[in-house]
Amino acid sequence: MKTFYARQKDLDNLIRDRGSEKREYLLKLLGLDEIRERALDEIRSDQREVEAEIGRLEGALAEIGDVEAMIDLREKEVASARKELARARADESDLTSELKKKRDDLEQEVDRRRSRDRFNEEIARLRSDLETRQKAVLLGEKRLCEIEEGKWQLFELEPKLARLSEARGRLEELEPDRSCHQKLLERRVKVRAELDSRVHALSEAEKRLEWLKSERSELESIRPHEEEYKDLLSNLEVLEAKKDRYQELFSLVERVQAIKEGAEDNVSRVKEVLGGLEKAKLRMKKIAPSLERHKSLQEKISCLEKEREKKKRLFDLEERAAAARSRIEAFRSKAASLDEEVSRLGDLEEIEVDLKEKEKELDRQEQDLEEKLAGLNLKMEVSRRVLGEAEKQRSKIEALGEESLCPTCERPLEGQRHLLIEKYQMAASAAEERISSIEEARKETLAHLDGAAKSKDALKGDLALLTKARAKRGEILAEKRSLKARISEQMDEVQTIDSEIVTIGPAEYDPERFQSLEAAADSLLPLVQEHAQLAVRIEELPKKRVELEELAGALERTIGNLAALHDQIANLGYSEGQRVKVRERISALRPNHLRFSALVHRVCEIPSLEEAALRVRAEVERLRKDENEVDAKLENLGFSPAEYQSLHEEVKALGKDEAAANEIKLALAAEGEVRRHLDENGEIASRLKVELSETERGLASLDFSDERYQEAKLALEDVTLRLEQARKRSSDLMVRLGLSEGDLERLRAEAARKKVLKSQVAEKRRRVQVVETTRSLTNRFMDQILVRIRNEIAINAGRILREVAGKYGRISIDEDFSILVEDEGEFYPISRYSGGEIDMIAVSVRVAISEYLMRFSKNGPGYSFLILDEIFGSQDVEHRESMINMLRSLDDRFPQIFAISHIGEVQGQFDNTIQVVEEEDGSSRVEVGF
Repeated sequence: MKTFYARQKDLDNLIRDRGSEKREYLLKLLGLDEIRERALDEIRSDQREVEAEIGRLEGALAEIGDVEAMIDLREKEVASARKELARARADESDLTSELKKKRDDLEQEVDRRRSRDRFNEEIARLRSDLETRQKAVLLGEKRLCEIEEGKWQLFELEPKLARLSEARGRLEELEPDRSCHQKLLERRVKVRAELDSRVHALSEAEKRLEWLKSERSELESIRPHEEEYKDLLSNLEVLEAKKDRYQELFSLVERVQAIKEGAEDNVSRVKEVLGGLEKAKLRMKKIAPSLERHKSLQEKISCLEKEREKKKRLFDLEERAAAARSRIEAFRSKAASLDEEVSRLGDLEEIEVDLKEKEKELDRQEQDLEEKLAGLNLKMEVSRRVLGEAEKQRSKIEALGEESLCPTCERPLEGQRHLLIEKYQMAASAAEERISSIEEARKETLAHLDGAAKSKDALKGDLALLTKARAKRGEILAEKRSLKARISEQMDEVQTIDSEIVTIGPAEYDPERFQSLEAAADSLLPLVQEHAQLAVRIEELPKKRVELEELAGALERTIGNLAALHDQIANLGYSEGQRVKVRERISALRPNHLRFSALVHRVCEIPSLEEAALRVRAEVERLRKDENEVDAKLENLGFSPAEYQSLHEEVKALGKDEAAANEIKLALAAEGEVRRHLDENGEIASRLKVELSETERGLASLDFSDERYQEAKLALEDVTLRLEQARKRSSDLMVRLGLSEGDLERLRAEAARKKVLKSQVAEKRRRVQVVETTRSLTNRFMDQILVRIRNEIAINAGRILREVAGKYGRISIDEDFSILVEDEGEFYPISRYSGGEIDMIAVSVRVAISEYLMRFSKNGPGYSFLILDEIFGSQDVEHRESMINMLRSLDDRFPQIFAISHIGEVQGQFDNTIQVVEEEDGSSRVEVGF
């Protein structure tokens, strides 16, 4: 069973808070706040979802803007761009023809310039070769002089080279002794370092050993104080145990004394209660016949109340089922409309595949066209070169007479001149025809490339529209899945409601008969309540007599226990002064104890330290012997480091003379080769002088002008620049035209999308209105439930208050949830009554709310226990007795009732008591009385 706790703080909220706060509190108590919050959360979630969708749609509309005006502007831009592109292409054609003419002029000047450059290069090469050969002649003569001087230097170095050979031989003889000497020196250094380390360690060990022996003497001097310290610790443990026992016995004496005083109070209280119970027994016999009549009426009223609740429950279930079916139909209609939208979108996957194939085909076409354009450009360049070469050769032949020599075969032209001219003219005409055909093919290819670019732009627009359509289909499918889940939930709810209606069955309820029975029962209620209170009190008569005898016996036992505890304290023989003296003596001896413990630990090191010192002494003697052996070997070796170093320095100094001698020998070996090269360079220099003179005469006869070449070059560059600018302008105009046409298509699509978004915004706003209406209906539904509940709670609280107070029988709760109590036919607010009466009203409302909550709990009707905290403080004796009798009458509804109170008279009127007693040290103990 579930437990409900109506706290005094919560009831104070019902009495003092404003109407809206009381309404929220009752909803929370009844568990309706969670239902309302879940419903409102769903409503808020739907509202946020719809408002977010409206915001998204309005943002999309704002982003689109005034698309109609932009469409007009783009159409004008497209028409203007087409006109400018036509003019630009005409300018480009004119400049192409002019470029061809300027290129031919420049080719002629380039041929003359190339011939001049070849002559200049040849002259520069000949002069450079001549200068090189002249320098080689001077260098050969210089080297011959150096060779003669080297011969005298080599003769002077002969004695030094002999001494170098002698010194190297001596160093080779001393090398084995030097290696052995070096090893012996390293060993002596190592032995001396190890010997110094062992001597230092031995000194440190002997010092610590001497210090530890003095510590051992001190240890023996303080040993008697340590033995006294241990004996005092044993005595202190015995005294501490006696102290704990003494404190325990003293605490028991205090508790037994408190129990004795409580037992005396209980004996006097029970005697007073027995006198009141004898009077109640006589009164109960007079009012016994009215009890049976009231019990029969209550059984009939209970049956009608169950039928009434059944009727209410059936009505609520039918309303819920109808609402659920209505929602199911709405969801199905919405799902059908979503299916229509999906079907209107078509097969997007197939459309995407087609668009991808088109994109691949356009890419392939564009690549083929670019390769074709590159081939045409290459052919164009080759044809232009052929044309230029033919024109150049024809001009050369025309400039020559029939008696002149052919530039190719160097034979007289005679009758072949006109044939050659005709040949070159035919070659030039063929080249011009090829250039013309290539130019037309190139223009056609560029037009195809432009068409492919436009097709790709249009295809990108189609792909963007497809992406939007897929996103829209995803949103529709998500919403459709949500609708299916909601339809399933609503159908499950309808099935659950129908099965619950069948389980409940039909309801039979007569309001008039119920009111008549309730009026008859209310007329007998005061006598029934009085009889119940008296019966409860009479049942306590035998218990109170037995309780009096038990309390008297317990009082005698408590007095005996108190005397026994005093005897135990006297026999213990505990003295606090003796314990303090022992602790003071221990504190005085503690420094000696700590010093003794430290000395014992250190003195244990003496044996191991003596053994270590002996081992180190032996190691020192061994190392000294090794050092003497190494010194003897060094002396027997007879190696002189000074002699070895002197020879090494001498060899190093003579090595420079040896290197100089080797260089002189190499120079002497090349004397013949130097003389041969000197003769060859002289002959070559004479021949180069003759060739240089002939080349300079050829350069003087060449007709070339740098000014004429620069003018032709600048003219070609000017035409080329103007042609490039014309082509760039045409390309820019084509790009701008393509962008304008793409923007125009996009703006037209945006205009269509704008119409769709406006219709969607209107639909979402209608949905917001539906959500707001649902929120209002939910709040009104909760208010209607509270109106029904507050009336039932008021009726039950009035019945309970009549049992407690005797003179007030009706309670009302107004629209602000303020509590009103009837007095002499008029309802008044509870502030009119005294503090004790307000507490009685509060207890009545507490019990009524608890009963209602348990009756409609999630786990079904059930009762557990009731907790009442400090409800008797403001009551006089008579009303306190009435309230206690009322609580006893609730035994059939609450198997357990807990009353928390600090009033001693109240504590003795319940079957069981739980007392919380505070100890001297601040702790608490719990005593349970039965």
